[in-house]
Amino acid sequence: MAWHPGAGGDGAPSFITRNCSAPMSTGIQPAANRSTHFLFDHKVFTVDGCRFILSKTNDEPVMCMKLGKLDVEIPIEKLSTEFGIQPKSFDGQLLTMAAKGLRYVREIRPGDTIPNELIDGTASWRVDERHYNVAKGRLTVQLVTWLTGGETVVSSPEQLEQVVEDPNTKARVHEAFRMIANRLSLAGDPEEEIGLHIDMLAKELSYIEALRERALALHKVRQGLETAHRIYKAERMVKEEIVRMQTLSLPPIADLESRFAQVDAQTGEILAMLRKFDQNISYIREMRDDLHQSLLPWDEVLDGWLTVTVEKSPELEALMKRTYHFLAKRYSQATQWRLATRPAPK
Repeated sequence: MAWHPGAGGDGAPSFITRNCSAPMSTGIQPAANRSTHFLFDHKVFTVDGCRFILSKTNDEPVMCMKLGKLDVEIPIEKLSTEFGIQPKSFDGQLLTMAAKGLRYVREIRPGDTIPNELIDGTASWRVDERHYNVAKGRLTVQLVTWLTGGETVVSSPEQLEQVVEDPNTKARVHEAFRMIANRLSLAGDPEEEIGLHIDMLAKELSYIEALRERALALHKVRQGLETAHRIYKAERMVKEEIVRMQTLSLPPIADLESRFAQVDAQTGEILAMLRKFDQNISYIREMRDDLHQSLLPWDEVLDGWLTVTVEKSPELEALMKRTYHFLAKRYSQATQWRLATRPAPK
């Protein structure tokens, strides 16, 4: 995936690219930007190495900092009492925002921008133009299908591009615009308004397409484990661990596939989406955040499986060890799997 590089400086994989800035310069008054940036007053937030993350031990939001040679973690919920920060003060409110923000980014430092999801609902990470093109292509196919009453199934981006650029498709899309505008009784320039709505839907759905692409990459983990199982078939303990990893990895991947199917079902009827436009935008964003939060932890191991050569080697064995720890921690069989469903817009 060719994700745009971010400016967060947190060492996170490119999948979670975010729009964030360096700490503000001393020439800018912090109070003027607290609605968009983590600009704290208390001196504790200037300590070397200060940053907010989810603890590796229990996924609890914590503030990390250096005290001499020690790396210290303090739960965010205890910071107020430890340092006399009033919950309703600016710093107290920013701490609450930081805890929420870690659902969307892996790390927050003083001076970073507040994730967009908490400000205006847009995403704090970026996608490639191809994801927008795929989303726009799918909507175009829906328009033509709605107009003709037939059923057109187009899956590959190349096929979608061919359909979108076909002159007959463009003519049918304009005809669909006119008919939908009449159905919705739009005023002003109804065709222009429909076109703008389609573009906005494509922009929001482009994030779903980007997440879908990332989720499909998880099958590299499954394929790698299958190959490793054959390679290490004579080593009983290693083989048993691989089987355990295969068992643990299947439910979360199947769960993600179900979520994408749910989004596709809900956004599959173009007229219904346009009739309840604002509600559907909110729905897409909520599902985007659910999917993003579910995929984010996989960055711990996924890029390793995308680059490793699956052959008997210390590198593969180290990756399998890391993967086993990751899966056992997050997806034990005791975990109760529940599809993160969202009610259909009303």
